[in-house]
Amino acid sequence: MTLGIDNWRSQNRRTFSRRSLLLFGVQTASIMVLSGWYYRLQVLRGHRYRLLADENRVAVRLTEPPRGSVLDRNGSIIAANHTSYQVMLDPRLLKSPKEALEKIGLIVPMTDEEKQQLLQKIHPDALLSKPILVRDGVTWEQFAALELQRNNIEGLITMVGDHRVYPYGPLFAHLTGYVGRVSKKDLARDDDPTLSIATAKIGKTGIEAGFDKRLRGAHGLREIEVDALGKEIRALANREAKPGDTITMTLDIQTQRKAMTLLGQEAGSICVIDCRNGDILALASTPSFDPNAFVGGIDQDTWNALRDHEQTPLLNKSVRGLFSPGSTFKGIVLAAALAEGLIDERTQIYCPGFYEFAGNRFHCWKKYGHGKVDSVAAMAESCDVYFYELGEKLGVDRLARYARRFGLGISFDIGIPEITSGLVPTPSWKLRVHGERWYPGETINMSIGQGKLLTTPLQMAVMTARLATGKPLLPRITQDQPSWDNNVTLPQDHLSTCVRGMNAVVNSPRGTAKSSFIDPTLGQMAGKTGTVQVRRITEAERRTGVRENKELPWKLRDHAMFVGFDIHPSGTRYAMSVVVEHGGSGSKNAAPLAKELMEFILRNENKDVRS
Repeated sequence: MTLGIDNWRSQNRRTFSRRSLLLFGVQTASIMVLSGWYYRLQVLRGHRYRLLADENRVAVRLTEPPRGSVLDRNGSIIAANHTSYQVMLDPRLLKSPKEALEKIGLIVPMTDEEKQQLLQKIHPDALLSKPILVRDGVTWEQFAALELQRNNIEGLITMVGDHRVYPYGPLFAHLTGYVGRVSKKDLARDDDPTLSIATAKIGKTGIEAGFDKRLRGAHGLREIEVDALGKEIRALANREAKPGDTITMTLDIQTQRKAMTLLGQEAGSICVIDCRNGDILALASTPSFDPNAFVGGIDQDTWNALRDHEQTPLLNKSVRGLFSPGSTFKGIVLAAALAEGLIDERTQIYCPGFYEFAGNRFHCWKKYGHGKVDSVAAMAESCDVYFYELGEKLGVDRLARYARRFGLGISFDIGIPEITSGLVPTPSWKLRVHGERWYPGETINMSIGQGKLLTTPLQMAVMTARLATGKPLLPRITQDQPSWDNNVTLPQDHLSTCVRGMNAVVNSPRGTAKSSFIDPTLGQMAGKTGTVQVRRITEAERRTGVRENKELPWKLRDHAMFVGFDIHPSGTRYAMSVVVEHGGSGSKNAAPLAKELMEFILRNENKDVRS
């Protein structure tokens, strides 16, 4: 019995000794790891962490990345950065923001309103506030003077940064858009830390907005030691910011400048598309504005003048201006009637100057009519009666379906946010939106591009390119965007008749644009004129004489339109739309602009103007 107890005690002592040894080893290893960690923290990196713990001496700042440039197709800069001298305040490092602003104001003049707006940006708890931008773009003299006063102005931060500039000013204003200061709404939509930088800018319109994330880049990080006044003593760590991408557009400066020059003081739009790939060569909208005025914040008087201007200079008419296409729509109507087998190219219709339908009389633009005309003559002379009858035979739903095939009612995604889809009306749309039924007379109006049918100049240029080529072209503003819509099928077998009719518009003795044929050494231009009424002409006016456009207020004058393309043995290369807002006659005021622009493009084609 005693022997068994002794054996049990001996075995327990051995087990305890092994456990004690294991526990001792674990404890020793833990102490060694902790000692090594403490040595690393306190000796090897102790100085760094002592600085980081001292909130009054260490600041971590995000650095703004250089914004990417925007180039035309040939590499010319149309949006870039210039060196800018910036003044900021760090509320965490000053006792009286108001006093600091007063001192800065002695060197950089500010109104009381500007000072008040800056004070409102400071968080009630100064320790939670971020540095605020006081002024971007101060002069070198002001910058140097502030540097001399740094020790007398608490929280003052002076920086050398970038300022967005647009070398061509109004020439590309609607297309490039502009950048502006980051608003609370911008921050609510986008949580990118880069936007929290006091000097950060964000794209507000155009390419700057549509491609903002690519142009913006990614912020860097600077960890610096500062003195009590916020003055940098030395850098502790630095992570470089990633510059934004460079965006190369399909636009051509020379073509854009020519289009803007042709429009001159008129309100309107010119769009030019390369039919071989969808490249937009020009997207002109007038009147324009200087985007440079928006970068640092536009003054109220200038903003009011632009906002209230009768000709809406802030509106990009090329992609947001809505116009009835008028007779430029007749190419689609003819193509639809031919494709549906309702007529052939020889089908004749008699035009007495009006069309009787459902007890109403719909007038042709030619008071006493065109007599008997076939499809080509109807296009050349723009006979309304011919297309009234085609519209009645087709019906509104087929008209709408073909309109969409040719690009109307489509919001083309070319990368800028302001694009609108226009409107291709149908009975179901009218019932849903207005709670009203569709009247047959509305189909008659739609067949000549009037009524509720609304298009943009860009859509009209796409329509023209598709009519001319039979291909479902897509417009694009960068070369990485698609050129074709593979979901669209066009009635190619019947488009040759439309092309012959549009050729006759310009190049036959009875064509509505017969005076706008281009230099024969360059080839031929085909097209279609349009004169779009913006008011209803009364029966009394028809009896006594319709007032001329020049007798009417500008807002009541007709819109002048023309769509055209070149005729070339290898196929159509360029299509365009011209809209002169309240410009009067399409044949007199829009077609001549297209003639001159087409000649310019063709003459320069072999001079390496475009790549």
